[in-house]
Amino acid sequence: MAVKIRTFEVLVVLLTTAVFLVYRTPFTLYAGLIYALALHISEKRALPKRPGLDLQAIIGACLILISPAFLVVRLGEYTSPSAFLTFLLLGLQLILYELRGLEVPLTAVTGGATIALLAKTDLISEAIDATSALFVDVTSILVKGLVTLSGVPIKINGNVAVVRKSMVIIGSGCSGFDAFVVYILATLLLIYLRKSSRREAALLLLGAIGIIPINAVRIFTLLVIGYYSGMSFLELFHSHLGDLVFVAYVFIYWWAVLRWKKRVKGEEKLTAS
Repeated sequence: MAVKIRTFEVLVVLLTTAVFLVYRTPFTLYAGLIYALALHISEKRALPKRPGLDLQAIIGACLILISPAFLVVRLGEYTSPSAFLTFLLLGLQLILYELRGLEVPLTAVTGGATIALLAKTDLISEAIDATSALFVDVTSILVKGLVTLSGVPIKINGNVAVVRKSMVIIGSGCSGFDAFVVYILATLLLIYLRKSSRREAALLLLGAIGIIPINAVRIFTLLVIGYYSGMSFLELFHSHLGDLVFVAYVFIYWWAVLRWKKRVKGEEKLTAS
């Protein structure tokens, strides 16, 4: 029985949400949602696959069968829920749908699986750690500047903030580096689907830089919440504020660029006429 593409999209979102809630790995959430977005955009071209034991179905079944191993076997220091999710989704697509018409979603989920695995290698892991440390340093400087401008009596020493009698460390998880990378990947997908001009593509990619100050504002906001409302409120908002701010920024920035581009095209047509 063929599975409707809309049903599969809902399944992807539910699986992504479930794995994220259990393991709290941001890349799992981002990779799953990007894949769901790619599916949604390509859904009119989706062709259900005829049941049968061909090479594509065998590969898909193998990917599904090996995917749980990434939740058990450690790759580096930790297991990889992101690899589990992406391998599972990749296998399901190969079993349920023809390759033709869903090349973009296939590329998106394959890229997610590749990144999830590469991130566990020593070389890439060290490179990520070094880049993340740079993001932490820049973010800490920006947060300190915001604290100084606001006059809130929070002490910042390097990447450590003292909020009343509690210490808050701005670590790699707060660096915004993962959001920066995911923004670039999602934007490249948007550029490809829109067949953007060089100017539009450059403006869309430029938005990645905004992730850094936006993240600094987020951390500053959390510190202020912690100072005035207590650390329990800081922890509560910390669990959800980051993703909400990131998603809001992405869509507002994309909307602004695309709306500006549409207005420019309209003015060019009026001038030409």
